[in-house]
Amino acid sequence: MGLVWPEPVQDGHRAELQAFVGPEVRLDIEPVRRDPEPEQNITLALVEGLARDPENGRAARRLAERGAQAVAYGCTSGSYVLGPSGDAAIIDQMATESAVPATTTASAVVQALQTLGAESVAVLSPHIDALNERLSAYLEASGFRVAAMVGLNLSGDIESVEPAETREIVESQVDRPDADAVFISCTGMRTAEVISEIETSLGKPVVTANQATLWQVGQLAGVGMSRPGRGRLLAASPA
Repeated sequence: MGLVWPEPVQDGHRAELQAFVGPEVRLDIEPVRRDPEPEQNITLALVEGLARDPENGRAARRLAERGAQAVAYGCTSGSYVLGPSGDAAIIDQMATESAVPATTTASAVVQALQTLGAESVAVLSPHIDALNERLSAYLEASGFRVAAMVGLNLSGDIESVEPAETREIVESQVDRPDADAVFISCTGMRTAEVISEIETSLGKPVVTANQATLWQVGQLAGVGMSRPGRGRLLAASPA
């Protein structure tokens, strides 16, 4: 299983990703840009540039050359920002370059919500309003009703949001009675340790960006994953 990542992955984030697949699964992560770039605010223009980057396909090819049987583009905003057609273009680019099945975080989230039977969704996003509007439009174009969109309006340092804080925000501000599921957007959000706690509290499924991405790339690679404690989506996956 291979993940195309916009930038080099820090050890803490790698551990968060590995928590969704278990130690027995080899998770290969390839940054689009190998050298860390100067800190930049997460703006609409920046994310649109990520989505259009031709290096996304080349990173997927490098993963396939190292043995990845499927690849995923691990950036939520980068895969929804240009709408479903832009998302499909990233998938096509990666699949063409790598010659293996490909997906993106945004597409994986759609598949996850459909698998869980959700028709309406309440969303927590760390991003600015301009990006959150694109996320709402993407979800609606994919057939869902957005019951709530709560944005934290962060322009960076998303990994600093503590899991306990995320849980409190979802329970007190995000969930709605008419939402079938909750989606926590952004692969920078740390959710592995609280996702099942939130589901128990709300009595409904919770889908997160990293969880959905790894679930679908695992399916594409033929890797069955059953991960107790990581949400209903992975609890229902075949071992």
